[in-house]
Amino acid sequence: MTFTDHWTLDVPWPEPGPSTVYDLAHRLHTGIPHHPNHPPYSFTLTKRHGEVMYPDGVSAAAEMITTGGHVGTHMDGFAHVSRFGRIYGGLDVTENQSYADGVAVHSVHEMPPVLAPGHLVDATVALGRDLTPDDGVDADLLDAWFRTRPLPAPGSVVLIRTGWDRHWDDNATFLGTSTGAPGVTLTGAEWLTSHGIIASGTDTVAYEKMPAATLPVHCHLLVDHGVPIMEAMNLAPLSEREAWEFFFIAAPLPILGGTGSPIRPLALVPRT
Repeated sequence: MTFTDHWTLDVPWPEPGPSTVYDLAHRLHTGIPHHPNHPPYSFTLTKRHGEVMYPDGVSAAAEMITTGGHVGTHMDGFAHVSRFGRIYGGLDVTENQSYADGVAVHSVHEMPPVLAPGHLVDATVALGRDLTPDDGVDADLLDAWFRTRPLPAPGSVVLIRTGWDRHWDDNATFLGTSTGAPGVTLTGAEWLTSHGIIASGTDTVAYEKMPAATLPVHCHLLVDHGVPIMEAMNLAPLSEREAWEFFFIAAPLPILGGTGSPIRPLALVPRT
């Protein structure tokens, strides 16, 4: 795949017919969880109704938001993680970055949207219980899950629910900085890339099982295979519907020099 400022995509659209659209993003509001490596989300109105008046009693309000590229439901771009100063494709990122301009190679603004067949894996359903920080989504769990379901074909997206979204309103537990958190293991990531996926996401803040001192899963997906990662997704609605297959849409913002971006992922589930 070639990454440029401009791109076109040829993507088969879902079969015609009514679909239910599921919003897989958490709402953005002050106080949402944010990893200690990233700034918090904040919001304020910059103008209230009545402060600036137009003729005929018309007024307008506006706001300012500040956030990190890796806060809330977001996508990790390829410039987010490096190994020995190299990112996906072997590019040297250390010589192509600045605080003012960001990264000049594999900026998130170059990333095309993700439109693809999607699969949901719910580890709580697979294991029959809530997960703990000791649990990982590995190759064995994925093999067992897809034994009775359609396998992801090359070009698919696989989303993995750990059930950690139930802690979204409990920052300390959700972030797991002291306790750890469940997530995808290296063997799980290797299983996914062996099936040719083009993106993957979870309902946790870090995607991979934490703690992970060397970020092996991020390195495997982002650095070695060019597979974007989506984090802090709201996957409970899909699981409640038992919608294990769907059509998936997500797009990062065109942030020049960015390493990640907020997204609003959508799942289109055919009505039966």
